[in-house]
Amino acid sequence: MINLLLGQPGGGKSYESVAFHVIPAVVQQGRKVITNLPLRLDMWEHFFPGSTKLIEIRGNYQFDGKLHRPFSRVEDFGDTWRKDLGDGNELGPLYIIDECHKSFPFKGTPVAVEEWFAEHRHEGADVLLITQSYGKISSAIRDLVQVVYRCKKATAFGSNEKYIRKVQDGLRGEVVNTSVREYESKYFPLYKSHTKSNGAVLEAMANDIVPLWKRWPFKGAAICVVLFLSIVAYQLLKDDKKKLPPAPAKPVQVQHQEQPASQPLMPVAPAADTAQPRGPEQKMHPYQGLSMHLQALLKGKRTREGVEEDFLGGYVTIAQNGQAIRRVSFDDLRTAGYEIVYESATVISLTYKGVDVGFVVADLPTTGLASKVATAGVTN
Repeated sequence: MINLLLGQPGGGKSYESVAFHVIPAVVQQGRKVITNLPLRLDMWEHFFPGSTKLIEIRGNYQFDGKLHRPFSRVEDFGDTWRKDLGDGNELGPLYIIDECHKSFPFKGTPVAVEEWFAEHRHEGADVLLITQSYGKISSAIRDLVQVVYRCKKATAFGSNEKYIRKVQDGLRGEVVNTSVREYESKYFPLYKSHTKSNGAVLEAMANDIVPLWKRWPFKGAAICVVLFLSIVAYQLLKDDKKKLPPAPAKPVQVQHQEQPASQPLMPVAPAADTAQPRGPEQKMHPYQGLSMHLQALLKGKRTREGVEEDFLGGYVTIAQNGQAIRRVSFDDLRTAGYEIVYESATVISLTYKGVDVGFVVADLPTTGLASKVATAGVTN
């Protein structure tokens, strides 16, 4: 497999290649890595004893009186190292080529090198190409890339301690994963990012870039959210204070009187507290034919006159054919004769004088095709 690691200078390419490609290959898979990355072999031997036997570092070399860059000739490939995976399968080396556009320029790359890339799987080898711009690479090699890793500085977020990595399906495919990664200092001793400096180099950070969470639009949005929640809570508590405690129920004594067998039974009138159809439309409850939608709900306990009691308050939106026409509180519904039962944080159930109205859920009104909808948002 041929993969490509793209990024601007200082964008985290070296860190990404060492932490997530070289270490997994050498330490976890026991695979040979051939690279021109500026790895510090003494530190590798210190942290991972014996690992340097699987690392081969290439550099510029003289051949036939000319200076050649690493991996610029077909003779630089074809390493004979193999790892037996069993069942007749073998694993070849991993080539990690930094600044690959210098070894495989858009014009002038030897045909033999391009042919080796086209047939690299015959050796069980994999290749990770690292460059700043894929447009500078030989088109024959570029077209063989399967996975692209794009690394970018996170200075736009006001931080030099993180970088953004995107995984793309080929050069022209979709981005399948995006993550923000933090530099871990434990990997820094394994390589030297700035090859032209003997000491550590710290790049200057753009001082005029303010982190997102310190910008006024972000702060303003947070303040608006807090104010909105405060207003809703205040309204709920205000409506709750207007609610009077129910009058104590008086015990009722029921007397049973036997009726003579010969006397015919008289029809019994329906109880006074049972809902009956009323009006021209024969409604069973006041809001029949309108949709009801849970807008806000507050459940908890309160202390009234030294006695702790359960509290359930909130608001319900009344809509007609998908258009909200009014908002009523739980107290208004109770005054009208509805009984409210808490089901969950987003669901309540209503009954009206013995008639099961159904569930009211926290959704939005939807516009129907008919001019009148029996129930929408309420399950009877």
